[in-house]
Amino acid sequence: MIKQPILPQMLRFRAGLAALAHTGRLIAFAAIGSVLLSSSSEAQIGVGGFVNRVVGGVSIDANGMVRDAIAEDVNAELSLLRQQLAGGKHDFAIPAAMRMISLKQLQATIAESATTGKPLPEEVLLLGGLTRVEYVMVFPDEQDIVIAGPSENWTVGKNGSIVGSETGRPIVYLDDLLTAFQTADAARTNAISCSIDPTPEGTRRLSALLDSIRLKPGVNPISFEPAMRNAFGLQKVTLNGLPENSHMARVIFAADYQMKRFGMNIAEAPVKGLPSYLEMIRNTSVKAPQSRWWMACDYSSIEHSDDRLTWKIVGRGIKTLTEQEVTQKDGSTKQTGKTEPIAEKWANLFTDKLDELAIHEPVFGELRNVMDLCVLAALVQSRSLDDVAHCDLSVLRNKGNSAAQSQLAPPAELAPQCSFLKTAGGWIVTASGGVMIDSWSVASKTSENGALNQLRDQAKTSKNVWSWN
Repeated sequence: MIKQPILPQMLRFRAGLAALAHTGRLIAFAAIGSVLLSSSSEAQIGVGGFVNRVVGGVSIDANGMVRDAIAEDVNAELSLLRQQLAGGKHDFAIPAAMRMISLKQLQATIAESATTGKPLPEEVLLLGGLTRVEYVMVFPDEQDIVIAGPSENWTVGKNGSIVGSETGRPIVYLDDLLTAFQTADAARTNAISCSIDPTPEGTRRLSALLDSIRLKPGVNPISFEPAMRNAFGLQKVTLNGLPENSHMARVIFAADYQMKRFGMNIAEAPVKGLPSYLEMIRNTSVKAPQSRWWMACDYSSIEHSDDRLTWKIVGRGIKTLTEQEVTQKDGSTKQTGKTEPIAEKWANLFTDKLDELAIHEPVFGELRNVMDLCVLAALVQSRSLDDVAHCDLSVLRNKGNSAAQSQLAPPAELAPQCSFLKTAGGWIVTASGGVMIDSWSVASKTSENGALNQLRDQAKTSKNVWSWN
C-alpha cells in the first residue's frame, strides 16, 4: 500500500504490482494491462446517458474486455458522440471566466427529470461547460449554494472525452459531482479504495520461475515474458467505498493505468520532455529499485471571505509522488519511507507535464476534475455549508440518480504486461502506482482572503449564473 497514514478522510486508489528481486538476477515484474469486465453487454450507459465505451484510452468490447483503444474503437466512439452531442447554446456557447451553477436549481432540474422521465439537458449533464470548480458561494437568503469556475463550449475530444472547444480541457461532469457528494460523508471515516492485487498462487509460480532462470550471454530476457505472464496469471481488482460502476471509478483506474504505461516505457508519452522512468535509468548503476508512483491532491489551501460565505479552492490540484518499497518472501510489499532520486525526478517531471498531458490524454484532466469535486463535497460537508445556506442537498446525495449517472461494468481481473531493461545493477522491470484523493485533509486547511468579500455581490448581477433566480 502507499506509505501514508491511514487517514479516515481520504479517498484513495491503489494499483498493486508484484515485484521480485533475486540475488544475481535483479528482476522486478510489473503488471498492468487488459481488464476483464464482468459485463457482457455491447453498449453501456456512459457519462450522464451518453453511450461511452472508451474511457481514458481503453475500450470495452461486446464481451466486457477492456484493452487499449484501437483506431476503430476511437472512430466509432467519436462518430456516436458527435451524433449525440449538440454543444452549448446561447450563453453556454460563449467562454466565461467564471460560470456559476446553482445547486438549488440543479437539484430541482434532476428531481423534475426523475418525475417526468424527461432527459436532462446537455448543459446540466456537463455543468454549463465548467472545466474546473474553483469557487463555492453560500446564499442564505436565497437558500442556495453556487459553485463556479471557468467554462467554455464543449465538443468531442480525443478518445471520446468531452472537452472544451477552446482549450481542449475536459469538461466537469454532473455524474462525477453526484458521486463526490454521495461518497463525501463516508470518506470522512472510511478510505475509498481500489486495489489490483496478484493472487498468492500467481506470486509463488512467478517466484519459482524466476528462481529457475539463468541469464546467459546473448539471451534476450524478453524471451521469458510469455512464461512470466503465464506463471503470474490474472490479478484481482477490488473496489471499496465508491460505486464500482461509476464514471469516477473508471477515471481513477484509467489515469493510473496510463501513468504506469508511460513510466514503464510500454507507451510513449504524447508530450516532449517526458521520457519513461526506464529510459531515465538506462546506463546507470541503479540496482533494481522497486519504486511506486501515485497521483495525489495538490492544493495549497482553501481560502474564505471574512464571513465564510465565499470559498476558493487554490492549487493546481494534482501531483505525483514516489516511494521505494521492498517485496517480502510471502509476496507482500513493505514501504521503506525512502525515495530513489531518479524515480523522484520522474515523478516531478510527470507532475510538471500534467497540464500538457491533460490535453493529449484527457483522462488526467478528468482526474483533476474528480479531485476538485471531491474537495468541494468535503468542504460543503465539513463546514455544513448546506445548513448555513438552508439548502437541502438530499437530491445530490441520493444514490438513485440513475438518469444522471453512468452504469459502467467494474474491472474484475487484470492480465499483466512486462517491460525489461538491463542496467549495471541487473535486469529491471518496475512500475507501481495509484491515485489518492485526500479530500477531507485538503478541506481542513483554510485561510482568510479579504479579496473574496465582494464576490457574492458580483455573482448576484452576473449573467453567467445557470438558471439561478
